[in-house]
Formats: sequence, C-alpha cells, structure tokens
Amino acid sequence: MKFASAVRYKKWILAATVTASISLVFSSAHAWTLEEAAAPYKGVTIRTVGESLPPLEAMKKLAPQFEKQTGIKVEIEMYEHSEAVSKVMLDLNSQRGRYDFIIQPHREIGKFVANQQVDSVQPFLDNDQLRDPNFKPDEQLYQGLWKEISWYDNQVYGFPFTALSMYMWYRTDLLSDENEKKGFQEKYGYELAPAKNWKQYRDNAEWFTRPEQRQYGTALQGKRHEALWYEWLNFLYSFGGDMLDTKTGSSCGPVIVNSPEAIAATEYYKSLIPFSPPDTLNYFWDDVMALMQQGSVAQMVMWNDSTYAVAIDETASTVVGKVGFDLVPHDKGGKVAQAEGWTYLIPVASKNKEAAYLFIQWMMAYEQQLNQHLNGGATSRPDVYQSEEVQKLPYAQASMAANEAAKPKPTMPQSAEMTDILVRELSSFMANEKTAKEALDRSAQDISTLLGECAPLKYPVQ
Repeated sequence: MKFASAVRYKKWILAATVTASISLVFSSAHAWTLEEAAAPYKGVTIRTVGESLPPLEAMKKLAPQFEKQTGIKVEIEMYEHSEAVSKVMLDLNSQRGRYDFIIQPHREIGKFVANQQVDSVQPFLDNDQLRDPNFKPDEQLYQGLWKEISWYDNQVYGFPFTALSMYMWYRTDLLSDENEKKGFQEKYGYELAPAKNWKQYRDNAEWFTRPEQRQYGTALQGKRHEALWYEWLNFLYSFGGDMLDTKTGSSCGPVIVNSPEAIAATEYYKSLIPFSPPDTLNYFWDDVMALMQQGSVAQMVMWNDSTYAVAIDETASTVVGKVGFDLVPHDKGGKVAQAEGWTYLIPVASKNKEAAYLFIQWMMAYEQQLNQHLNGGATSRPDVYQSEEVQKLPYAQASMAANEAAKPKPTMPQSAEMTDILVRELSSFMANEKTAKEALDRSAQDISTLLGECAPLKYPVQ
C-alpha cells in the first residue's frame, strides 16, 4: 500500500508539473506586447500639437522608435505657447478631430471637461488589450502632481507631459568671484550668496546691475502676456498670498487676491524693474531665457523645462557650467513652488483614440521619460529623478524640491479668464496706471463676479 501511494504521489507531482509548465508557456505566449496591442492600428497616423520647447523636441526624436515598433506614424506640430493653445481650441470647438491627442497647459482642463471636449483615460486603463501591465501610474508618478496636472473633479483625463515649476536661476561664477564678494560685503554688510529671501534677492539684483556693461541683476517678464502672471505667482505664493482660498485647483472659494500679502508681493515685484533691462516690460519667457543664455543677467525666476537650454546646450548657451538653481526666496509662504504642467489629453473628436493612448503610454515608460528628461523634459516619475544620469544634472535637486513644494493653481473652466483679468490689471500697475491695491482690488471684484456665489470677496475693496 505504501508503494502504491508513493507511485500515485509521483504521478500527481508529474501531472501538476506538466500542467504548470503548459500554463506558463500559454501565459508567456500571450503576455502583453506593444506590437500585438498596436497591430489593429498599424498604418494609421496620429497627430498632436504642443509648445515648441526641448521636451516636445525630445519627444519628436523618440517617436520614430515607436513608429518602428508599431507601424503607427506620429506627426508632431510645434508652436509658441499661445499659438499651441489657440490651435487646440480651434480644433476642439470645431470638433474636426485634427489632433488625436493634445498636449496642453493643465489649467485648461476644467474648461475642456465642462465642454465635454476630452475623454477620461480610465477606459483605456481598464482595457487589458491596451494597458501595459508594467504601466502603474498610481505607483510610478508623483501622485500630487498627477492629480493636479491631469485629473479634474476626481476623474483622470491624462498623464503629465511635463511636471513644471518655476524656480530661481543664478550665475554661480558671478556669485563666487572674490572681487564681487568683497565689494558686496563692503556695501551691504553680509556675504554675497544665492538669495534665500527677497531682500537678498533685491540686493543681489542691485549689485549686479551695470547698464554700461549691458549686465543686469535680474530680468522681469513684464509683457502684457500670461508670462507676467506666471512669474508674479512666484512672488505672490512666497509672500503668503494666493488667488483663491482653496486646497485644490478644481475647487472654488473666497477671493483673496487683494490680501495684504498679495499687495506686498506685487509692490515688491515692481521694485525690481530698475535692476532689469530697459525693455523688460516687453519681455516674456523666451526673451529672458535668451538674456541668461547670453550671460547678460545675474539671476531670474524661470521655468524648469528651460534649464536644459541654459545649463546643458552649449550650442545655445554661453553660460553652461555657470548657472545654479534653487527654490525662489522664502517669505511668509515658506518654501513654495507653483504646480504647473502640460498634460496629455485625448479629445472626444479624436479619430484614433486607441493608437493615441498607446503612444502616450509608451512615452510615460521609464526609458522614454529618462531620455526626454535628459534632453530638456520635466518628468513626473520620481524613479527617473533618482537615476544616476539625472542626479548629475545641475538642476536635479531644485526640480525635486519644487515637485515636493508644489502649490496648485485654479483649473476651473474660468481659469483662463481669471488669468486674463490678472494680466490686464498687473500690466496697468506695471505701467504706473494704477497702484497695486487698485489693480488687485479690481482683479478681486472681477474674479468674484466671474465665479459667482462660490467666490465671495474676503478682503474689502476700494
């Protein structure tokens, strides 16, 4: 009996082993692959549009790899920020479906959702034929940034193309020069160093302003353009101010843009004009970046996705190896950076949604994110930031700090109109047509009227 039992046990083991082997082979034969998932869409062309900056240029260089693997052709249109937004709005409003996926500033997402112009990507994430099992955005992305950049009202609509912020750029060669340090110490009574507060930032700006040498302490993005609003937000947040008293970008709440902190931030911002080039009220981000590339400015507040063009690209910049990066100076608001980003979205009118999703998912994978980041991108993946290659970049630590200190901004359907109101009023203040309080009081009134009952005024207006 014992012998018979042993024989039966061996037969059971053999049968189980064979079954397991067959199951393993069957499973392996049907493991998810991009090639198999893309097979039904081979030969189609997907088209997208975005801002003409290094992150999109890097994506354009990567796209042929995807085309070779899948047989899906990718066409990428690149325009200046405002034109890229305008092109998308025309297409969405006309419902022509020219673009199979779009790359847009995340603050536009509320408007797109309210107008039913973009689809949730949840159905794609739930589709086993399309979803790469190795793509786990709920584990692989900065969750706070993903939720702010690509979600709206607790629904997921995409993934971050770039997780952006603004922080301080400064010339390390100027701040470490012994003669400059000695002269600064004698005049201001403390050591020359990268600014940690706004007084130090202003002193540094004054010290390095030498118009006769075409050198300036800073450069403001003072043009009547959304760049003015974006730059001003750094000062607003650092001084402890905000536009609305809310916790998330999709929330509505009391208007606080005319708070004492906001007024102080706005007055300080304008006080830097004497230390900027004479034409600074006509500058936006491209202009000030060019000034830094040319070595004409000692410090400024600028976007992290432009760092590559200044700190790495020797064909475009004369100050490679001479620029440092840190969070904007700290005030009442503490260490803070603005949460911003361009996000991948799939329009309702897209003719090739599945193929578009496959490309987006492919771009979010580690290897593509690493490549894009090293060539001027701004990834939303912490594991990419932790890579040896990225840690060598001079701006890696500043970018990681900004991601951790990111503060959301409005993404409601009216966010673009809010920006327009503030650009108009800030421009009036910068042009000496209004005081800071007058400009911000008018902004508060107009924003409250725009948003309605959910956004009462918290501070009195004149």
